Amino acid sequence: MKTISSFLVLLFASTLLAAQQPATTAIKQATPRARTRRVPRPAAPISKPTVPPPASPAFFIGEAKVDVTKDETVVRLAMAQHGSILIELPANDGPRYIIPGDPEMATVDQKALERNKRAIVVRPGTQFVPPLHNVKARNPAATVTAQMRSGLVVTFLFYPVEDLAQNVHRCVLNYNRDEVVARRRAAGLPVNLDDKEQGGEKTTAQSTAAQSIDVEIPKDDKPQETPPSGSPGSSLLAETRAKEGKKTGLDSTARTNAVAGESSHSENNPDVSASLHNALIEAGRRPKQFKNWTRSAHGLRLSILLNPELGKPFNVLTLAVKNTTGEPLKLVAESPELFIETIDDKGATLRVQSLPRTQTETSNPSGSIAPGASVYFAIAYVSPILDAHQRLKIVIAQTNASDEPASISLATSGR
Repeated sequence: MKTISSFLVLLFASTLLAAQQPATTAIKQATPRARTRRVPRPAAPISKPTVPPPASPAFFIGEAKVDVTKDETVVRLAMAQHGSILIELPANDGPRYIIPGDPEMATVDQKALERNKRAIVVRPGTQFVPPLHNVKARNPAATVTAQMRSGLVVTFLFYPVEDLAQNVHRCVLNYNRDEVVARRRAAGLPVNLDDKEQGGEKTTAQSTAAQSIDVEIPKDDKPQETPPSGSPGSSLLAETRAKEGKKTGLDSTARTNAVAGESSHSENNPDVSASLHNALIEAGRRPKQFKNWTRSAHGLRLSILLNPELGKPFNVLTLAVKNTTGEPLKLVAESPELFIETIDDKGATLRVQSLPRTQTETSNPSGSIAPGASVYFAIAYVSPILDAHQRLKIVIAQTNASDEPASISLATSGR
């Protein structure tokens, strides 16, 4: 009993003693975090917007040097209203034929050409004016085509500009004449137009426009036969010679003398004018009589009708020109033209010679053709004597493709 009591007393005393002692809590010391040093990343380079290189201009300005690598080359040049362009050619070649366009748009200086047959000087005409400021598109306003003695054909398109500093004062054509001759021979085209290689025959006009300049008339060329004075043929020839004198820059006295030498008057022959007028009336009344249309060439389709004038020294044909595009077209001034084409056994063209003694009337003197519409031309001509490999051909072009005209031969008549 005493033992139990002693044990209880001892247990109570130890409990009381433990309650009086302060409790000690273990404090866990927080270990500081290891500081990580951030290395800044290099900043990504700022991509600047790439500026595309300036587009090459549609035409040359200032000075032009053209490397001619093919037989038919188109050279686009800027020309100001009060400027001029000197076109220099290789020393071993020169122009044989120059085909200017509308003289009110651009002219070729013939006096300069006579002094230097290795250069062509082109001057702007009175109507060669730059476009309005709000017009962004730049279109050529004038054209001059030149065929060199080697046979190379180069077409120059002139773009009107306001700033005289943009005017191409000098254009240099660079090509190898021997390479040109070799390419043309391989293609079966005539070469060395001023040599005996062409049989000694030279044409006085070789053009697809309404006028041409024969740079050098060969000495062995025979003058064309002149019909008797007073005949319809002489009246047509006189009028044609008068037009050619005006085109080639003859003064007024020379043109008057040329007309007086062929006929006593320059008025149209009444019989010819009446025949042309009747042909146009008939074409307007019966447009469906035109058949056998050519394929479209830059929006132009052609068909012809022959109207033989029995008992008269001239023939009349009617040409229908249709606009197959959705936009109005403008024909080259004084189109169409009548040519004598010489071909070989395979039908390839060997030579093209302008047919003189022609007179033309049209149903639309403005030269514009509305979309889908047709314009009629009546042409009177003195029928030439043709060889077995020759034929008559009509050529007409529109201003946006003056170097690639539409053509039709009389053999494809609608009758």
